[in-house]
Amino acid sequence: MPGRGKIEPYHNGVACEVGTVIDARVTIRTPAPAKWYKVRDGCEVEFELFPVDTVKSEVARRMRREDGQNHRVYVFPLSTPSSLPLCTFWVSWHETWLKQDSTNYVLLNAGWTLFKGLRGNIDKAQVLRVDWDQLPHKRSQNAGHPHWHFDHELFIPAESDRPGLVEVSTDDAFAMAGGTSVGFIHLAMGAWNKDMDHPECWQRTYENDCQQLRDWCVKTLRYLKQQVAGN
Repeated sequence: MPGRGKIEPYHNGVACEVGTVIDARVTIRTPAPAKWYKVRDGCEVEFELFPVDTVKSEVARRMRREDGQNHRVYVFPLSTPSSLPLCTFWVSWHETWLKQDSTNYVLLNAGWTLFKGLRGNIDKAQVLRVDWDQLPHKRSQNAGHPHWHFDHELFIPAESDRPGLVEVSTDDAFAMAGGTSVGFIHLAMGAWNKDMDHPECWQRTYENDCQQLRDWCVKTLRYLKQQVAGN
């Protein structure tokens, strides 16, 4: 299990690569003012992607289904400043580690969150998450890991004259009586050839290898940028 001596260099490397992809000076750190490596054993430590210059930074509210709370996070555009439209896609990165003892940390989960919204507006819509929960520490025991996860409620309408998926707010979900929600489906990515059984064949566990996590983080960001920004 990695300790401070591996986590800090990993964060420095990720920040460098991510900054190149999104053309921004960034760092990965914990929002808490105290030094993260001095928390008590058994406590969780949160990390996020922060801009080096917070004066002109953009923020959004990230919803976590596990606690039902909104968390203010820094977000970064998936396009160059010269081509940035008024309404664009934004991303944030998060990690949660568990301090087992004075030298060892266990990764609980990590991932990107994709938003869409206006520059200068904190109410950017949360579109989807790219999550990598680490079993057996987190929930979703039967879900694929890592996975893509829609955050808007998408419904298959029951009415025959409304084909396809329909996006509605959670408050309006009752209007789709008879419809089927796909908002809680975990769309597994990779690892389909791990073994022959389901769901284990869709679950890949982080193997205490910071390079593995770094590769997944950066490659997923590049893919997101390619898909939503056409770059």
